[in-house]
Amino acid sequence: MHSSYALNSEDFDVIRDGVSAPLTTLWPGGYKNGDRLCVLMGTPMDAVGCSNLIGGTNTLFYDHLRETRGTPNFFRYADTYMIGVDCEPGDWNQLDVWPMHKFVSIMSPTAESLIHTINDRRITHLAIPETGIRVRGPVVLSTWNSFLDTVKCIVLYNPLTGKAREADIALLGNKVIESYVEQAIFSTPGIGAGAQARYRRIRRNLDQAPMRCLEEYRTLPNPAAARALLGVSEVLPPGHQPPDLRQAPIVIIPVDSPIAAADQESSPPMNAAGITVVEPPAPLPSTEGLRKTAFDGILRRSGGNFAEWEGWSWISDFGDPLNEHHAVRETVGIWDESPLQKWIFRGPDALKAVDYCFANDMASMQVGQARYSCFLDEHGRMLGDGVAFNTGDPEKAGILVVTALPSDVDQFRRVSKQQGFDIEVLDRTEEWPHIQVQGPKARDLVDSMTDFDVASLKYFRFTAEPITIAGIDGCYLARTGYSGELGYEIYVPKGAAEALWQALLDHGASLGIRPYGLAAVESLRIESGLIFIGYDYFPGLTSPFHMNLERTINLDTGDFEGKQSLVNELAGGITHRLTTLVVAGNEAPDYGADVFVNGRGVGKLLSPSDGRSPSIDRLIGIACLEADLAEPGNRVEVALPDGRLVPAYTDTFPIYDSEKKRPRS
Repeated sequence: MHSSYALNSEDFDVIRDGVSAPLTTLWPGGYKNGDRLCVLMGTPMDAVGCSNLIGGTNTLFYDHLRETRGTPNFFRYADTYMIGVDCEPGDWNQLDVWPMHKFVSIMSPTAESLIHTINDRRITHLAIPETGIRVRGPVVLSTWNSFLDTVKCIVLYNPLTGKAREADIALLGNKVIESYVEQAIFSTPGIGAGAQARYRRIRRNLDQAPMRCLEEYRTLPNPAAARALLGVSEVLPPGHQPPDLRQAPIVIIPVDSPIAAADQESSPPMNAAGITVVEPPAPLPSTEGLRKTAFDGILRRSGGNFAEWEGWSWISDFGDPLNEHHAVRETVGIWDESPLQKWIFRGPDALKAVDYCFANDMASMQVGQARYSCFLDEHGRMLGDGVAFNTGDPEKAGILVVTALPSDVDQFRRVSKQQGFDIEVLDRTEEWPHIQVQGPKARDLVDSMTDFDVASLKYFRFTAEPITIAGIDGCYLARTGYSGELGYEIYVPKGAAEALWQALLDHGASLGIRPYGLAAVESLRIESGLIFIGYDYFPGLTSPFHMNLERTINLDTGDFEGKQSLVNELAGGITHRLTTLVVAGNEAPDYGADVFVNGRGVGKLLSPSDGRSPSIDRLIGIACLEADLAEPGNRVEVALPDGRLVPAYTDTFPIYDSEKKRPRS
């Protein structure tokens, strides 16, 4: 911007909700000591927009800076940076702006190097082109958290005009100021004649209307937007080493203050500089010798990583758990859930046996209906949980029950024998691999692969008769899942498992499908308040009332194992309840961390998120606390692994889609 067109703060109105307000309402206290503005620029150089944005933003705070630091050094002390991403140093000659002292070029950039550069300069106010910055790559957690701790607000701007538009952008839990400064637009070297004519028309239009600065506050819609604009493909969990920054050389022009050449002989030793040698992490345990699902081959060919679980080699992730999580929340994901146990209760008393083994009213299920509940010991303590499916054919097809552990069958057989039920319980886990198809676009995907009317399948219903999916006969489709999203489960004959997986990927490519594994499942379930054995409840120890399962327990009619114990417990009062804890800071507590109020233990943080939860953008966890503390808004403290206590507060449970509208949609 030419300095001949001098602006001052009187040229701007600050408007909130359509009403003019003082500048201090937009930016309380004005440009304070320590505030640093940085404008990110991409290629091709967005010269006009940056000129307008920098000139206009500095003008907004000119009076404050003039009064506190003096006119001669206005720009030197304004701490305004321009970072050119993949811009040659010579590109800065395109800019016709007021004198600036802090230009930075990042060549061959990555997301890590970009955010590292922002952190190094302690930027507090960041301007990003609404089109984003053309970089990509993972960022280590420490770098990302440092960014969050320093940056106070983000200003979006249009690269051509400097004017920010409505955009779906938020900065991970902070308020985001979307402010646009309508400026006069000037010709810039290197801009074509057609563009110059358009800018002149815009300038004439602006000259006819009062200049203004409009800002809006908006709460966080989702954290992916900010990461996407900065090119962050993944925030790596603790323990990962930063990507090699040497591949992204940084050029700074000009240097603000001369720096003396380093004296190598007087340089401090490495240990004085706080440099330590970190041993590489131990390799993951081998999954050789473990049971493998029917999908194992195609998952390994796709680059999957595996973990051991109950004797199975189970898919952990495909290299990007964060984006796998977001795919399920925003588009559609598929997960091999085959290691869960499939039991067939077969015989004249099959439905009666299932009804007695589980605490819910299973006997009233209609044909084609599924129902969730827990199963208990005689003391009313949980041994497990699962879903029963009424096929309508107890003596031939049997009643299907899906649970977590191979040992669950011992309880089913023992109770059925004690009650004299005429049944057998068969293991069909190997014969019936199954996939979860989860996400807002799950229905569209499955519907495109079958002639069956997928939309007619209601929540917790399934096809009691086999259907054809992707040309594969003998499949069963259930409107169930474990993600907190609209979803389905497909049970497929073992020999056709890989064909179904590939067909789902092919049909889902246009929808943004991603396969996912246990790592994404963990973050999804914690957000959605879904419990898991060995983490949230423990066989023979945990009351189902402490897991908030009273809606899945039928104390009014019928009978089940452990019923009288639950009746007695309910009469005495429920002592503990599940709730969501939001924990301060970025350091995740351990699973099962103690929770305190005024030094007194009041419960456990059962399942914490690994850092900021992807869709909630806060460090959260499923906690079991004393019942009177479980309501939202109570303040507690949580123990960290080193013994320190950090503040936390209770929130809605579950914190994501608390009314469970999404899976029922």
